[in-house]
Amino acid sequence: MGRRYVHLAETVEQAREVGQRKDSSPMILAIDTGMAVSRGVSFYRSDSGVWLSGPVPATAVEVLDATG
Repeated sequence: MGRRYVHLAETVEQAREVGQRKDSSPMILAIDTGMAVSRGVSFYRSDSGVWLSGPVPATAVEVLDATG
């Protein structure tokens, strides 16, 4: 069963903590939410406080930390 949404963190620290649940050196990405919204992406806050979205275009994604 695949995920239905992209799961997003509000901070780099939060993203790293969550990513380390699956990999000891997760790649951290930044999303240009303004660009994503202008391309039709909607963002939602889940009941647990996690941000969710549908597919995000590659043009709105930047690699912040590839070393973990």
